[in-house]
Amino acid sequence: GKTHLAKPAAERLKLVYASASQLIRTERGLASWGTDKVVSDVNLNQQALVSAARRIHEGGITLVLDGHFVIRTASGRHQQIPLDVFADLKCAAVVLLQAPASVVLARLGGRGDHSWTEDEVIAFSAAELDHGSAVAASLRVPLLSLESPSPEEFEACLRQVVG
Repeated sequence: GKTHLAKPAAERLKLVYASASQLIRTERGLASWGTDKVVSDVNLNQQALVSAARRIHEGGITLVLDGHFVIRTASGRHQQIPLDVFADLKCAAVVLLQAPASVVLARLGGRGDHSWTEDEVIAFSAAELDHGSAVAASLRVPLLSLESPSPEEFEACLRQVVG
């Protein structure tokens, strides 16, 4: 749901949209990784993300970054992205998108990823909320949480963030 909502809204608002994974792959010269969303080389990936985002910001461009606060390092194992990564990204706000576990499982399955259980999706979502809240508090930026928003609701939220 993040890309489905964020990319067209960013385009309509004349902002640059990128997913964290897209920036990391480009920066590190990686073609792709598996459908199971398992991440290795966590620190190198976050360094690559910060470098790519920094170049975009230095160009005076507002970036709408589609990513996570927690990453999956193995089935059932999740790791928080360090707070300093978000500070280095110069996040102006945090928009957290949430959806019922059944919706998330259906979306993952539609992408060919059947490695998640409902309990893991629920735990991952809770970890995202907890760490997203901590990130926003640490950076002293707004936290906007949306439950299964429509494209119009998401765009209105984005307008609120970028002014």
